[in-house]
Order: sequence, then C-alpha cells, then structure tokens
Amino acid sequence: MKSIGRWLLLGVITLIGIFLLSNIRQMFLSVQPDQIKVTVNASISMQKLSEMLPGSRILNEKNGLLEVPYGKYFEYQGTAMTIKGVLRSSVVPLDAPIISWRYYTYTVKAQVKNLFLRGDLGKYRDPYTRKEVTIAHAIPQMLLKTCTYFIPGLVLAIMLSTLVALWASVTKRIGAVLDGIHALLVGLPDFFLIVLIQLGAIYATKFVGHYVLLIVQVGNRTPFLIPFLTIALIPSVTMYGTLRVAIKRELGQDYVVTALAKGLTRREVLFSHVLRNVMEDMLAILPKATTLALASMAVAEAICGIGGLGGFIILPTYQGISSMSSICVVLGLVAMAFHILYALLRKHFVVRTEEVAGV
Repeated sequence: MKSIGRWLLLGVITLIGIFLLSNIRQMFLSVQPDQIKVTVNASISMQKLSEMLPGSRILNEKNGLLEVPYGKYFEYQGTAMTIKGVLRSSVVPLDAPIISWRYYTYTVKAQVKNLFLRGDLGKYRDPYTRKEVTIAHAIPQMLLKTCTYFIPGLVLAIMLSTLVALWASVTKRIGAVLDGIHALLVGLPDFFLIVLIQLGAIYATKFVGHYVLLIVQVGNRTPFLIPFLTIALIPSVTMYGTLRVAIKRELGQDYVVTALAKGLTRREVLFSHVLRNVMEDMLAILPKATTLALASMAVAEAICGIGGLGGFIILPTYQGISSMSSICVVLGLVAMAFHILYALLRKHFVVRTEEVAGV
C-alpha cells in the first residue's frame, strides 16, 4: 500500500512539473502586461473609451496609452477594437524582453483558477475554420488521431526490434551487418530520419506516376504511413541495442551451453529459451522507448502538419495562450499510462527468485 502511495505521489509531482514547465514561456515578456495603445477618431474621446473599459485609466492621452488590469492586455486590446470610434488597438512593446516571475505566477494562477473553478482547459483557434475551439472538446479527437498510428507503430517497433535482434544472433556475419546498420541509425538525428521517410514517399509518388501517399494533412485527411514508420523506426533502434546486449549475455550462460551440447540448434535455443529470459530487459527498456516514440510522434506530426497531440504543441498555427499546458499534461498522462502497463507486465511475466539463507 505504501508503494502505491509513493507512486501516486510521484505521478502527481510529475504532472505538476509538466504543467509548470509547459508555462515557462509565459515568463519571458516582450510587451507591457498592463498597458495598451489605442488610436481613436473624433467620435470618441479617450476619457469615454476608458469608461467603456472597466478597470482602465489614461496614462498618456496624447499617445493613446491606457493602463489596464495586470495581465489582461490581450483581452482589453481585443475588446477595444469592438468599440465604435477605435481605429486601432495594439500592445505596447518593451525596449527589450525581460524575465518576469510576476507574470509567470499570474498566468499559472489564472489557469489553475479556470481549471478547478470552471473546468476550462483553454481554447485554440482552428487553422482551417478560424473558429475558437475548446480544448475539452478537441482532446478526444486529437488523442484518437494520434493513437491511430502511435499504438500500431509502437507495437511494430517492439516486434521489429525483437525479431531483428534474434536474427542478428543467429550468425556472426548477420550480426555484424545488422550492428553496423544500427550504429548508423543511432548516429542520425531523428529529424533527418523523418525527412528521409518523407522524401521516400515523395519519390515513390513520382516514380509510380500518380498519387500514392499523403505527405501532409489536408483538411480532415491525415497521413498515416510517415508518422507510423517514424514511431516504429526510432524506438526500435534503442530496443535493438538493449536486446542485443541481453541476448549476448544469455548466450554465455551455462544453460545455453548445455542445450547446445544436447543437440539443440542455436535458433531453437534463441526462440525457446533465450527469448523468454530477455523479457525483463525488454520490459525495462520499454518506458524509455515509449518516451522516444512520443517525441518522434510530435516531430512527425509537426513535419506532416498533423493536428494531433504532438503537432498541437509544436505547430505555431495550433498554439494558444491558455491551451499549451493542457495538451502537455495529457501527453504526460498518456506516457504514465504506458508506464503503469509495463509495470503490471513486469509483475506478471518476470519471475523473481530470492536466495533463502540456511538456518
């Protein structure tokens, strides 16, 4: 029971950390957080405008400067533009960007207040319809879109890395070739691999002479193959390296030597005995591989312009003032759900033995 309590506490602290870090950009200010600048025509005076914007006061009537409640400059700027007689409304830039803990604290408190008192996770503007969409309604669609290629890609990564690692252990020549390919892939940046996959899809389309693969998201049509291969390829490289080391370790054990001496082939030993004994190593690397898959998914969605969970965070067209932290927390929950699954699998499949001291 204490162990469960510690893990729950760690999960809560992790989510709080994700929430705080996802708002770190709010700490960097390039505009005055409590001022706006307006230009009006003869039909309205600055005094009248100030009265129509509750909580504001005139700082400089000649320059059209208004002081507004702290942190609400963006809201008041938009409201001012709806008032008849206002020709222009803009923020007031600072001479140089500054780091403001006050504004960071203000935005975090505002989000927490909206979340717990109103259940408001934030909003964003859809780049296609130009309408504001609430995150609470958009998250299920984003999650479903992401899972259509994330889960199959992760499953393929597990199967691919396991089979290739076993294949590399059949003969030294095959192992040397596959280890060389693995070393090459490890040295390449994830972004470069994704671009290569995308270029391959483009050249395949040119070679065939007609449309073959969807490269970027167009309306409701979402690319599948590019993010799917990206998620499958990058984590499998990490898992392959771990499994190769684990299999080499097991091949040096006494039970393998005995099995080979009794007439079993190397392939039979690998699939019947070694594979079962490297299960713990596989389950140990899976959390890291899943994190890599999530990062690869975000990059692939950004490159392909997909409005999934990862693409929402990276693509500027989807980013909103109050919605970034909500999506980051959801991604954190997805990663934690997989980690819980792996912990349950370890408990179920990994057999632990303990030595008992003689009395």
